[in-house]
Amino acid sequence: MIRAVLVVLLVALASVPVSKASGSQVLRVGILREQARVVLMSSQPIDVLAGAGHRTVLMPGAHEIVPGSAGIEVGNAGELSAPVRLTPAPDARLFVAIRPYRGIIEIRRTPSGRLTVINELGLEEYLYGVLKMEVDPAWPSEALKAQAVAARTLAVYSLGRFRAEGYDVRATTDSQVYGGIIAEDPRTTAAVDATRGEIASFAGRPIFAAYHSDSGGFTESSEHVWGGRYDYLKAVPDPFTSASPWSVRMDAATFEERLRRGGKMVSGISALEIAGVTPSGRAGSVRIASAGSVLTLRATELRTILGGDVLKSTMFAVRMDPGEPAVVEFNGRGSGHGVGLSQWGARGQALMGKSYHEILRYYYSGVSLENR
Repeated sequence: MIRAVLVVLLVALASVPVSKASGSQVLRVGILREQARVVLMSSQPIDVLAGAGHRTVLMPGAHEIVPGSAGIEVGNAGELSAPVRLTPAPDARLFVAIRPYRGIIEIRRTPSGRLTVINELGLEEYLYGVLKMEVDPAWPSEALKAQAVAARTLAVYSLGRFRAEGYDVRATTDSQVYGGIIAEDPRTTAAVDATRGEIASFAGRPIFAAYHSDSGGFTESSEHVWGGRYDYLKAVPDPFTSASPWSVRMDAATFEERLRRGGKMVSGISALEIAGVTPSGRAGSVRIASAGSVLTLRATELRTILGGDVLKSTMFAVRMDPGEPAVVEFNGRGSGHGVGLSQWGARGQALMGKSYHEILRYYYSGVSLENR
């Protein structure tokens, strides 16, 4: 079955071009963590470098990789010293499970005796597998270019963030969502190539290029979300975005249970209100009255407790319907933390004819755009 899947995928990928990004900054992406078993495949021989310098070759096909008694067991090669680096033949790809990746795959043994899988590749190649996961490839090209520069800048800013685990960034929302070759699209790839090497900087250093989906009409200053102030991450009006409205209703008992799971000891909620508002119009804090106590939470903490899929942003109003059963209702706009580049706002500006440089300088105050 694995062999059949491999054949289908190799045919589908026959038209994927070899990277144009050779020589770019090398990035290490943690694509899988704490795995008990990994299946790696290739249609060509795979060069293997284990531990301090042992080399061997794996034949084409599928290979099961599992933790060994002290090292890593790699298919028919037996147990090898960690880490194990697997390099594809020229013009070939390596598949982890059934997902293909550019570059090198490295397998590390974790302190718990499981496996971490790392994809090592050029920064520009990495961006090929990021952009489509973040924005719609059908959007205007200037919006895609703005996203490419923001994503590249954030990756450069994040170099070494997870050094203790052997990589720079994760393939999830902990960093930026990265999907490998399957996530590539010619339109987003063109945006990466058109801005190759370009980043946003402030005072000569790459910026923390935060971005989000939809500001709701006004972006947020960084200190109201993460506490730390970045001079280039200031709140700005965003009439260019979709300001998508949303509404969430949940019974008070469910709301209380979620708060308790988040470590907030409440019972018998009787009232709920916004206790403070940030200059951008977002909820800054929420006051919750329950039996014998009053709890005040930062709105960002409440969003973390309830989940970003429930509270899409902190630009909300809240009310409590004391019926039977009592219901808590949130009505809001936008999606995401609201700091930095608004993706829907970038789309709106691009549709108005703004260039990607104008878009980036609008959402990141006082930055320079440079090639590195």
